[in-house]
Amino acid sequence: MRLGKLLVYFETSPALKLLQARNAPYIIDFLDRVFKQSGQIAVPHSELLASLVLYQEELQESHPESLIDRPENYLADWCSSERRWLQRFLEAGRDEAVYQLTPYTEDVFAFLNDVLDRDLGFVGTESRLRLVIDTLSDLVVGASDDPETRLSHLRKERDRLQAEIEQIERDGQISKDQPALIRERFNLAVSLLRQLQGDFRAVEYSFRSISVDVQKRQQTGTESRGRILEYALDAEDLLKQEDQGVSFYEFVKLILSPSQTERLDKIISEVRKIPELVQQQEGLETVRNMITLLQNEAEKVMRTNQRLSTTLRRLLDGRAFAERQRVAVLLQEIQALAIESGGQAEGEELGIYLELATSIESPFRRTFWVEPPQFEAVDLSEFEPDSAERLEVFEDYAALRHLDWQQMREHVSHLLSTHDMPTLSELLDRFPLTSGVVEIAGYLQIASEDGHLVDALTHEKILISASGPGERAYVVKVPRVTFLPPARH
Repeated sequence: MRLGKLLVYFETSPALKLLQARNAPYIIDFLDRVFKQSGQIAVPHSELLASLVLYQEELQESHPESLIDRPENYLADWCSSERRWLQRFLEAGRDEAVYQLTPYTEDVFAFLNDVLDRDLGFVGTESRLRLVIDTLSDLVVGASDDPETRLSHLRKERDRLQAEIEQIERDGQISKDQPALIRERFNLAVSLLRQLQGDFRAVEYSFRSISVDVQKRQQTGTESRGRILEYALDAEDLLKQEDQGVSFYEFVKLILSPSQTERLDKIISEVRKIPELVQQQEGLETVRNMITLLQNEAEKVMRTNQRLSTTLRRLLDGRAFAERQRVAVLLQEIQALAIESGGQAEGEELGIYLELATSIESPFRRTFWVEPPQFEAVDLSEFEPDSAERLEVFEDYAALRHLDWQQMREHVSHLLSTHDMPTLSELLDRFPLTSGVVEIAGYLQIASEDGHLVDALTHEKILISASGPGERAYVVKVPRVTFLPPARH
């Protein structure tokens, strides 16, 4: 370590800021629940906001002085440039922002997992030493270009395996690892798996930083398309040639290979049958979801890399590039005029002249680029109806909740007798939902049919609590509804 690096790290590291935050234990616990324990990589805004609201309600009973600010403020603060504990971005195919952990938050999780394991009195010293010795041994053999070195290693492995085979055939007994060693090596594997999950954030961040740099260069409009394209391709090639990029692409080949995935799936099935690991339920659950989780992580990073390709395709669009250059020139002219007017004497009026004949269009009128829909052809020529499946569908239809329209209108009338022009949120506070989002749709229909005020330009958010242990709470955004007395209909 060097003192200069330590000073800079302690001054600027978002990971240390998270550990030093006033509500650090609650923030880390909440993020661990939403992202790590649920196995989610990216969480939509509405779902994360609803989860934070529920988490704050839980804290009101045990820790009433913690996380008392509005949940929207916390999410905005955690994504700010000063914190950088969460990353907020728009994803193709979604109409709302999504969140994911940053590499700095992953570092905090890795550090705390290691420290808390030590606090529990478990340190896998023998397994770690074996891993170091085996890794160094494989390194010596794999880095050598001497055929004799490789042959000597293979002959020793052959002799060792042959001796073990002869002993088992002679005695009929095998030497099984001690239970403590089995649990120790299993926990080491789980720890490495969790660290591997955090490494994906760093790889994705590298790809995303290139895309952001390209977009910044585009916005300035001062560089030619060739220069920007050259920078992007060189940066991507350099990333792929670096150790981090090479290792990641080899990992993608491994985890997406059907033969390797099948082999890994068999290994996981055998591991879950080991009797010494029955009590390691959390670790077994992590291993059980290992393949799906790693494949989702790899695909997430690859999608980020694909967005870079999309940015480059837009760069090659001559018309869009010309528009960006024109905007850049206009901004430079405005900046030059602002500098010239900065030295005017007091009393001189500062104004602007508008050419009213010029058409003005808002840049926000242009929609975001979305990936074209992919249609999958389904062959129904040999389709055979399944009576059991049809019966199941009808049973689901019969199980739909019934709306009591008369009682819902009575709720509206009763609230109007005590409140002047109440909103839908006030109505639901007085008469909580019993049928979920379907009941909200019913109140919207009543408001439309009975002549109440429905403002489609203003929206309000309604939290729908979980109705059972296996369900989740979520937030819906609906037009603002104001119920009017009969005389004002």
